[in-house]
Amino acid sequence: AGKFLRVTSEGKAVADNPFGNEVYSYGHRNVQGFAWNAAGQMWATEHGRSGALSGLDELNHIEKGKNYGWPDIEGDETRIGMVTPARNSGGNVTWAPGGITFIGNKLFFGGLRGSSLYETSIGSLATITEHFKGEYGRIREVIVGPDGMLYITISNRDGRGSPRDGDDKVIRVNPTKL
Repeated sequence: AGKFLRVTSEGKAVADNPFGNEVYSYGHRNVQGFAWNAAGQMWATEHGRSGALSGLDELNHIEKGKNYGWPDIEGDETRIGMVTPARNSGGNVTWAPGGITFIGNKLFFGGLRGSSLYETSIGSLATITEHFKGEYGRIREVIVGPDGMLYITISNRDGRGSPRDGDDKVIRVNPTKL
């Protein structure tokens, strides 16, 4: 229903939630992944609009009590009381983002339709680098393992990809070699 919920281990609303219930933030379209950076800030990837007009996928910095605007604003649109995405894919590009993780100040997220491992820096969201573009197909999840390596999962057999011999895979990536 387009919300981040924050609850205790017993399933109750956390006392300092902004609306006196389980809701932490709202106005989200289709969250695919979320992670916290070293500063404790939560970030999320979200699918933008669907169908023939797909695009405007989002990278959002999630803050308590904020309205992220769906379905009233998208892309770079603004409206009082709503948060414009920290970065979006634009109207002509579809990331179809998946999971998200951090290594230091670097943010990595998977691209399903974009078929890439995306990398950006919190200090410079204007630059997003694509790794492995089209090489493996749909990259669904990205995590950091205990060894400091990135682990990505490939999701070509979910009915939307182009299955290949040996799919689906977990691939270990050395982030210092990207």
